[in-house]
Amino acid sequence: MFVLLLFSTIQALSTGLDGGKELCMGVQGKRTALFQISFVVSGFQEDNIEMKFYSPRKTLLKSSIKQKEGNYKEIMTDDGQYEVCFKSLDKYYKLISFNFDFVEENDLALAETMDQMAEDMKQAYRSLKTIQNNQHYQNDRENEHQRMLESTEKKLWWCSAGKMGALIVICISQIYMLTGYFKGKSFGPNV
Repeated sequence: MFVLLLFSTIQALSTGLDGGKELCMGVQGKRTALFQISFVVSGFQEDNIEMKFYSPRKTLLKSSIKQKEGNYKEIMTDDGQYEVCFKSLDKYYKLISFNFDFVEENDLALAETMDQMAEDMKQAYRSLKTIQNNQHYQNDRENEHQRMLESTEKKLWWCSAGKMGALIVICISQIYMLTGYFKGKSFGPNV
């Protein structure tokens, strides 16, 4: 499955990924722009994930295997469509929350001319944005865990109800068989 995404500012998304499947997103990039991706994976065996970042020439720029979260920065070297791919390495469903952030060349030039106070403000902004993104990821993760917990509770209820039903049927059949076996037999003194 290939999804084309065009980003001009900050974009945070969450999506599900079925076991054994791969999800790729195309990101339109400009030369010398700074690209940053942060991602968090949740679900059963959440570290069984592979992330790859490709250039427009299909050259592998970054790769991570068996990491449930990551934060990568890359300065784009070409104009064109970059690809970010996530692949589940097992058969379990996973929830992927990720954030794309672009800083254009003009913004980089302005950043070089800023004084120390402006640089500190920029760092504070990034820290706050990271906190906000982490809260978003945690909220998504908690919602997914709540859904899984409710599903598990329903399954356990049905399983216990089935076991109780089976025990009742076994008890009733044993009582019936024992009463039939002893019916008509005398256990009193023989005279």
